[in-house]
Amino acid sequence: MKTLLTIGALVVLAAVSYYYFTLRDEKRGAQSIAIVPFQNISNSSDQDFLVDGLTEGILNSLSQQEGITVTARTSSFKFRGSDADIEEIAKKLGVRVLVDGSARIEGDRITIMVRLINAEDKMNLWSNRYEGQTEDIFALQDKIANSIAGALLPSSRRVVTKGTLNKEARELYLKGRAFWNLRTQKDLLKGVEMFEQAISEDPGFGAAYAGLADCYTALGYASFLAPKESFPKAFEAASKALQLDSTLAEAHATLGYYKFYHEWDWAEAEQEFRKAISLNPNHELVYDWYGYYLTAMQRYDEARIVFGKAITLDPLSPGIATDMGFTFYYDKQYDQAATALEAALELNPKFPLGRLWLGRVYQAKKMYNEAIAEYKQAIDATSRWPVAFAQIGNAYGVSGDHAHARAILDSLNKMRTDKFVTSYGMALVYAGLGDKDQTYQWLNRAYEERSHWLVWIKSDPRWDSFRSDPKFAELEARISLPQASE
Repeated sequence: MKTLLTIGALVVLAAVSYYYFTLRDEKRGAQSIAIVPFQNISNSSDQDFLVDGLTEGILNSLSQQEGITVTARTSSFKFRGSDADIEEIAKKLGVRVLVDGSARIEGDRITIMVRLINAEDKMNLWSNRYEGQTEDIFALQDKIANSIAGALLPSSRRVVTKGTLNKEARELYLKGRAFWNLRTQKDLLKGVEMFEQAISEDPGFGAAYAGLADCYTALGYASFLAPKESFPKAFEAASKALQLDSTLAEAHATLGYYKFYHEWDWAEAEQEFRKAISLNPNHELVYDWYGYYLTAMQRYDEARIVFGKAITLDPLSPGIATDMGFTFYYDKQYDQAATALEAALELNPKFPLGRLWLGRVYQAKKMYNEAIAEYKQAIDATSRWPVAFAQIGNAYGVSGDHAHARAILDSLNKMRTDKFVTSYGMALVYAGLGDKDQTYQWLNRAYEERSHWLVWIKSDPRWDSFRSDPKFAELEARISLPQASE
């Protein structure tokens, strides 16, 4: 019988990566803190999004403090309404100190109670009460975060968030962030709508542009939208955000993502990721995205260090745990990749990307039945995601099941009538069938689309049989990925 998922997954990840183990120990010795979701004790649940936004805002403000390690939202929000013991929560999150609290909203007034708890002896280290207008919520969250930082580190610096005084813009922004956190195509598009409305209400609200950039980045990464539609919009929004507030780490991270995945400007991408980390050393997504970059550059040991840092910040995230697995996959360390991905799936057995990548590992090991079973689970969990269809189509082809591979091609062609289907995915299915003419035709279309999947073409073992072909070498040269030693 499996152990409790959260602890079991972390132990396995520690076993496959000494980087992760070392970094987690460092975190335990530092000022490590987690903020669990504040309770909404208002008379209406309609204020839940505002209270969640307050909690997340305090977390984000506190994360900008050097010398304090703050657990990311994905992990800390798993304990919403939990009856778990304080010591148990702290152990699962790898922290010494917890923050909890409550908020009551009555009209335009908000009352917030906050306490700081030492998880080892369950003693209150500090507590306070704050009152103000809801229009001042950004100032209140900074005040609370700065007070917490001062209680932990007397030498902490003051953090000030550039928010908005426009009530409608503020509420639309918080709703946008709530949709962004769900990450489905429907919710990301709803997030776009909320952020655009927030910008309409207050065109000087930099954080709303950063949120808009995040949504378009995610829509592009998942191939929910075409690269030339999604990534330039992300770039435009992030650039505007930085014009308004140059301290927004998430906007610098988006620029790094754009330079990496869309412009293929490797040097500029790394500069932006490093800039984002310098502005917010506790932003787990920045480390995660930088880890993607390092993996594509075939700097695998560095990537695992960076993913290890992301895991310390977000220890219960199946997504980041999965990303550690794909670094081992591209490094052709398939047993370690499988172990890491199984650990990620212990955190969430239905996590589609975990199933997808585990399928790719099995496929690389020529365990085709197991690979196809994983791909089917990914398809079931994503409402027929074209990217997952392409994976299984390739596996059917290389395993000799050409009938099913061609059926997948039929499905993808039908999908193309009403949604974006990446040409890279079409090329993969034809590659599995051994149809080189069609494979190159679709790869060239992928290049014209500026498909971000092409940044992996140098490392992806599914292309190994093509590498001696001059046409494939020419495509690799056009993408201009650096040599591993560069």
